[in-house]
Amino acid sequence: MSSDCRDVKLSICITTFNRRNFIGATLRSILDQCTDECELLVLDGGSTDDTELVVSEYVGRSRHLRYVRRSENGGFDLDCDCAVHLAIGQYCWLMTDDDLLKPGAVAAVLDALRQDPSLVIVNAELRDFEMRRILQPRWLNFGSDRLYRGTETDRLFAEVGDFLKYIGGVVIKRRTWISRDRKSYYGSLFLHLGVIFQDQLPGDALVIARPYISYRIGNSHTFSPNMFETFMIKWPALVWSLAPSDAAKRKVCSLEPWREFHELLQRRGLGYYSLNEYRRWIRPQLRSFREKLIPVFVALLPGVLVNAFFMVYYSLAANPGRSAWYPELRKQMLRGSRFHFRNWRISQ
Repeated sequence: MSSDCRDVKLSICITTFNRRNFIGATLRSILDQCTDECELLVLDGGSTDDTELVVSEYVGRSRHLRYVRRSENGGFDLDCDCAVHLAIGQYCWLMTDDDLLKPGAVAAVLDALRQDPSLVIVNAELRDFEMRRILQPRWLNFGSDRLYRGTETDRLFAEVGDFLKYIGGVVIKRRTWISRDRKSYYGSLFLHLGVIFQDQLPGDALVIARPYISYRIGNSHTFSPNMFETFMIKWPALVWSLAPSDAAKRKVCSLEPWREFHELLQRRGLGYYSLNEYRRWIRPQLRSFREKLIPVFVALLPGVLVNAFFMVYYSLAANPGRSAWYPELRKQMLRGSRFHFRNWRISQ
C-alpha cells in the first residue's frame, strides 16, 4: 500500500479456505469501494484448491489488497485472530469470503467510524445460493440505525446476539480486540462473540440498519459435519458463558436447546442427530430415565421418515409470507435425505 499506515482507518479482513469459486466476486465487490483509508487483507488458511491463484490475480490489480497464506489451516478462530493481528487499520471488518458488499458499504462504515465507536454492526440482506433472489431484505429488522452505550451490554446482546452467529457484519476497533482474551474462545467457531461480550465494551456500539451485505444462504462449510455439536452444544455454551444477564441470554438461545423436541426432530431429519450424538453429547448430562426418553426416542426414529415429513412441511411453507430460511432448510433436508438413503443402503 502506498499510503502511510497511520492513515488506514479500516482493515477489511477476510479469512478464507478453499473458496476459489466465490472469493473473486467478493473481492470485486470490495475493491471497487476501497479508498486510501482502507486495506483489504486476505488470510488464506492453507487452501488446497486454486484460491491462491484467484486472489493473486487481484493482488496485481489493486494496491489496497494484501494476501497472506498460512502453511496449514489453524482453524477459523485462530485464522481470524491472526488476521486482526496482521491488520494495520484502526478498525477491522471481519468480512466473509463468499458474500458481497453492496455499493456504498465501505463509505457508510467509514462514516460511522468517525463517531469513534468500539463496535459497528452492519446489517445484511439474505439471498439465495446463486445470489439472484432476495429472500429477506433485512436480516435485522431495524428500521433505523441504533446506538448502544457501553453500559447497555444486555440490550445490545438481546437485540443482535443471534445475528452475530454471522461474523461478516462485525466491525470492531482493533485495539479493543487485541486487549481482550481470545485464546479462551479458540475452537468455539464464534471467537468474535466471545471477544465482544466477555465484558462491557469501552465505547459505544452502532448498528447500521441499512443492509450493506448480501449474504449467500447455504454456503457455510465451517460447521459441517459437526452441526449438532456446533449449534446444540458449542453455541449455547459460549452464549451462556458471557457477561450479559441470563435474561439477555435467553433472548439469544436456551442453555440446553437439545432438550427441546422440535430442535432434536429437525436435526434428526437433517441427519445431524442420531444415537452417536446422543451418546456423546446428551447422555452424559442426563441423570434420570425420564429425561432420556425424548432424546432416545428421537434418535431411534427412522431418519428417512422424519426427513420426508420436513421436506413436505418446508415445501408447503416456503412462500414469501414465511421465513426466508425455509427454502434453504428444504435444500438441507434434501441433502439429509441423501444421507439417510446412503446409510440405509450400507445397512442392507
